[in-house]
Amino acid sequence: MTTPTSSLPQVPDSGTLRTCHPHELDWLPWAMPGAYFKLLHADAATGRFTLMIKFDAGAAAPIHRHVGAVEGYMLEGGFHYIDDPEHPFNAGCYLYEHEGAVHQPVSPHGAVMFAIFHGPVEGLDDAGNLTGRVGWKWHVKKWNEAGYDYVPMNLDALNETAVDAAVATTPNATS
Repeated sequence: MTTPTSSLPQVPDSGTLRTCHPHELDWLPWAMPGAYFKLLHADAATGRFTLMIKFDAGAAAPIHRHVGAVEGYMLEGGFHYIDDPEHPFNAGCYLYEHEGAVHQPVSPHGAVMFAIFHGPVEGLDDAGNLTGRVGWKWHVKKWNEAGYDYVPMNLDALNETAVDAAVATTPNATS
């Protein structure tokens, strides 16, 4: 477990504003080798979560499916899909990956992106079988295990027993 350099500031949730300073947050290992994340936001009621994601040079994601859409903005570097290297997503590019999209991104030179996930991501094997799933619960659990004390938005909207059980259960993180 790492010790955060600062805790995620918690603004009392008035329903209109939450804030943090990503440059003050630590990069934590993500669900794929060569990638790291910073949790910026999670909403228990909608399943949406917002991350900063950093990819090492040469990082390649496993084949995965987006259960919900993903919106991303490339801040540094870039990536492309393994089957479409002629269409890179480089710094300054906005992308929208549709719900149900199945692909395998590769980042030859590394990258940093801001991403809004509208649902979990599922890892798939070569035959298309589910190998793991990561969503807001997985990210909050990993974030808090690293010493942060993040409470997702709208947590009270869910059955607390179900949420506690879900957050305590971590599937194989392969996507």
